[in-house]
Amino acid sequence: MGQKSTKNKKDLLHLTEEDVDRLTKNTTYSKQQIQDWHQGFLRDCPNGKLDKKKFLEVYKKFYPEGKAEKFCGQVFKTFDSDDNGYIDFVEFLIAVNITSHGDVREKLRLAFDIDEQKQMTM
Repeated sequence: MGQKSTKNKKDLLHLTEEDVDRLTKNTTYSKQQIQDWHQGFLRDCPNGKLDKKKFLEVYKKFYPEGKAEKFCGQVFKTFDSDDNGYIDFVEFLIAVNITSHGDVREKLRLAFDIDEQKQMTM
């Protein structure tokens, strides 16, 4: 009790067919686009984890006058669906898709799908 088995630990450096299927069903991206995004994500986050420090670093480059810390907290609260302190690639691509594509109803549907998946893993 208290320690998690390493068998359940997700490999953050490789996409599974399940990951790709989930992303093609829940985003507007094709399998090839997902693979391309994944390669870019790993270039920026070689350990497969986008933590708050890295997020702030990137955000401040693009929005130097923005309220980075507050925005970062909100992003992690919303998209770190398993509440482990970092955003993995699947969470990242769903977040990118939600914030850049679709209408409001679609964004809400995807956001609630994330919340349901979070509850299922608890």
